[in-house]
Amino acid sequence: MQEKARAILVAGAPAPLPQHVMDLQERLLGRLLGTGAVGCRLYVLEIAGPIPRVKIGRSQNFWKRVNDHLREMNRYQYGLVDAHLTERLSDRAIERAEAKAHGWMSERYRSITKEEYANADYGFAVTCADAAAGLYRTHPARKLPPA
Repeated sequence: MQEKARAILVAGAPAPLPQHVMDLQERLLGRLLGTGAVGCRLYVLEIAGPIPRVKIGRSQNFWKRVNDHLREMNRYQYGLVDAHLTERLSDRAIERAEAKAHGWMSERYRSITKEEYANADYGFAVTCADAAAGLYRTHPARKLPPA
């Protein structure tokens, strides 16, 4: 399903977007919604179109944010072909984690906006986001064993 949608979008999808693309977007959102994910998280979006891109962003309300992105990208005949959410982060850690993920992406890919990278590898972006989230995740204090 993803490969077919990706091919349609890269070739320059007609308006309105084909039902196959819309179905894939709904399926992806349903998969993420099923996780029950709430709170501050990094997200990674694979966006297909004439200039394929990967976006790494942050949000306290992913569902609202991704719907805003979908409206904008679909308006210009781009579509969502994959999406990923990291584990939850604190309000204080989310900005640092996002900056770290963008730093790693910028070493390898050309940014086309503050948060988007042209022709970037989605799997690499997911790895960057997850690693950055892991670096800034707050751990509960561990009790030291008695001396």
